[in-house]
Amino acid sequence: MEFSVAGVSVNPILLILWSLFVGYVFSTVGAAGGILAGVGHISIFGMKNANMVKPMNQVLTLISPMISSPLYFRERRLVVPAAIALGLGGIVGALVGSYLSHTYLPDMNSYKPFFGAITLFIALKIWSELRPSAQEKQKAVKKANKAFEEKVKELKAAGRMNELKDIGVKFSEMGITNNTFSFAGETFRYNALSPFLAGGIVAIISAALGVGGGFLLVPYLSSILGFPMFIVAGTSTLSILVSSATSIGNYIRMGSSLDFAMLGFEVVGVIIGSYLGPVLSKYIKGQYLKIFLAVILTYIGLRYVLSAFGISI
Repeated sequence: MEFSVAGVSVNPILLILWSLFVGYVFSTVGAAGGILAGVGHISIFGMKNANMVKPMNQVLTLISPMISSPLYFRERRLVVPAAIALGLGGIVGALVGSYLSHTYLPDMNSYKPFFGAITLFIALKIWSELRPSAQEKQKAVKKANKAFEEKVKELKAAGRMNELKDIGVKFSEMGITNNTFSFAGETFRYNALSPFLAGGIVAIISAALGVGGGFLLVPYLSSILGFPMFIVAGTSTLSILVSSATSIGNYIRMGSSLDFAMLGFEVVGVIIGSYLGPVLSKYIKGQYLKIFLAVILTYIGLRYVLSAFGISI
């Protein structure tokens, strides 16, 4: 099928299948959604316009946050003031990043090496998560997440959802500097200026490369701010929603076009993949998927980076 705006001819079934894989990986691994979308657009579907690839990647990274953010909010697993601070910083960063990329990385020759570098970074991050010490930490996180989710189900079944406020996010102090909230009986504090600045920096990078930015936001929220993992996902996805939408809008304002016919097939695939991820993850070990993903991303990253030096692999 011809997609005249994107300038490619692709079988719609291939579009759906690859996007299904993108959605599946993003919903199970929690990263690399924008990267895999970019790999598909550049290397599989053959798109040549870098300033079209970037916003189209980000459209696909919007799908998961649009579905998951309301759920996290309803379960009080979202630190709204922190997400707003990240989002406000993200608006500024997305405007700056998309402008710089549209101006200074306008073609594939200039864009692919940078895209390859961030792909390698994510590959290394996934390799690091496969270490035994990291695996032990992830087991503890999954166990804690499961305990919280079971508590939510218990309250729903008993018709006592009003009690969720006792274990969900609850603020006792809000401001530009001091913010204090409790979650599951524990107290957490942070300075709102920190997520504002972090949101701006992450958005500059993600908007410039046409990715979501979750691979940077999640470590920031969990390791630097010290938030428990149960509330990190919801907080990061809401801010990604804001910054990605801003970036896409700015790319369009600066003259980038989107192939909506092509995106229509891709969105269907991402939605299906995002649904299948949680269902199939019970039967497919996440470690195997991560190993496969790390190998693929390492190869793609090296290929894109080395192409800048005239080396083909």
